[in-house]
Amino acid sequence: MTNSFSGIRPADAPAFIAAQLVGAFLATLLFQWLMPSMKSDSFGVFVNHHDGLEI
Repeated sequence: MTNSFSGIRPADAPAFIAAQLVGAFLATLLFQWLMPSMKSDSFGVFVNHHDGLEI
């Protein structure tokens, strides 16, 4: 039985968080390997906002 709504025992929470961070890091590496041009293409997605321009 657990003491939380997520089903993770409080004693296991640090290991769970560490596993989540490792998984996020590995997923980032995987997608950088699968789509190497995404890093350079992502700069065209941002919109430059001008100061003083009211909408």
